[in-house]
Amino acid sequence: MQRLRIRLITALILTVIAPLLHAQKTLPNIIIISVDTLRADRLGCYGYPRATSPAIDRLAGDGTLFSHCYTLIPLTGPSFSTMLTSLPEYKHGAKRNGLSIYDHIPTLPLFLKENSYYCGGIISNWPLRKKLSDLDRGFDDYIEIFTKKRWLGIMQPEGKAPDVTEAAIAWLDKHRSVPFFLWVHYSEPHAPYLKHKGFEFGKQHTDKRFYPPGMEKRKSDHYDSEVGYTDHHIGRLLDKLKEWDLYPGSMVIFNSDHGESLGEHNYTGHGRRIYNSMMHVPLIVKLPGNRKLRNTDSRNCTLMDIAPTILANLGIAVPGQMEGTDLFGSKGDLHPALYMGTYKGAVKGQRDMKFQLKVSPLCYAVIQGDTKLIYTARTRKYEAYNLARDPFETLNLYYKTRNNFLPLQESLKQHIAAVKQYIQEGLKKYKQKSQLSKEDLENLKTLGYL
Repeated sequence: MQRLRIRLITALILTVIAPLLHAQKTLPNIIIISVDTLRADRLGCYGYPRATSPAIDRLAGDGTLFSHCYTLIPLTGPSFSTMLTSLPEYKHGAKRNGLSIYDHIPTLPLFLKENSYYCGGIISNWPLRKKLSDLDRGFDDYIEIFTKKRWLGIMQPEGKAPDVTEAAIAWLDKHRSVPFFLWVHYSEPHAPYLKHKGFEFGKQHTDKRFYPPGMEKRKSDHYDSEVGYTDHHIGRLLDKLKEWDLYPGSMVIFNSDHGESLGEHNYTGHGRRIYNSMMHVPLIVKLPGNRKLRNTDSRNCTLMDIAPTILANLGIAVPGQMEGTDLFGSKGDLHPALYMGTYKGAVKGQRDMKFQLKVSPLCYAVIQGDTKLIYTARTRKYEAYNLARDPFETLNLYYKTRNNFLPLQESLKQHIAAVKQYIQEGLKKYKQKSQLSKEDLENLKTLGYL
């Protein structure tokens, strides 16, 4: 009788536990590597002639490079909130650095945790702090790396690339035996751009395909050095994944939150303009088993598509509230039109919270095919560009052929009205935490957001 009981208990354990153990072994790991303030056109895999990105280029060779990916907003907190929620900023609530996502909004790691994943985030930029952004929602570990002083000051609102890589490797070493989701965020090449020894690339080419009018050469050179330096430390992380045999079976995604203007359009930095130097971002997706090897997808897509792509490729139903698209789920257009906007950079402490929450975008844009239409709210003026022939947006076509843009203009007007209405409704319906301390304000100021 005793033996029979043991056999029955053993059979029960095998019936219930074994499938769970098997599922744990077969679930692919998910790794997102994000680089702050990185222009797509400064990577070799996107055609740049300097050798700034050998590690990222190798990753692109193992997967699919999306050549026309755009951020919906050129600000760190709002953009990464869009990545993790698959919602535009006016719907998830984090319209500006210093504002959190709404309390009721679920994030990607919450859905992954429901499917046996252990979730870790390693971030290195002040607007992503959990007490400001609320993006730690769903993460088992949310590690904040702040080791880099800015402008020779005492504030440390960022993390250094080697420190981020070391933290990521330490986390992987601890959790690599279970199915995991890891988001690793690097702050370089955020201004001020530093020149790193061993990452100088000689004289710039003069090819106008890579260097638009107005670009400041010294800043551009230092920016490239920052990109090469960060790529080196990303390479260390990827090498460790390969050493531990985690790389082949993992889904690895590479992206940035927004780009950077280096003097084009008489503007340096990001956040308050909406040109491609700030909106066109890299996106590379390596699927488990290195499927879609050395593939390029030229359809218009957005960071909002990352979360649905991850869930769909895991066989997890994509939640209805997510507005992005599975990048591998359709052969047709991913987005008939992409709408984007930008707001003032950060919450100003002297204004009350209601003012901060109701602020509408400074400017809006829509991309349809190769055509981009921009509307600036303050001046009430439009700009139109053919991105295929004029990727740096140097020739405004709107006032010469405005009749050609009337359908797109009407579409943008409808979008603007919907955004304003949604912001007003959000003021009444939704809650979010956004209390800025003096330390927060000072660090945001050193980052150029005030």
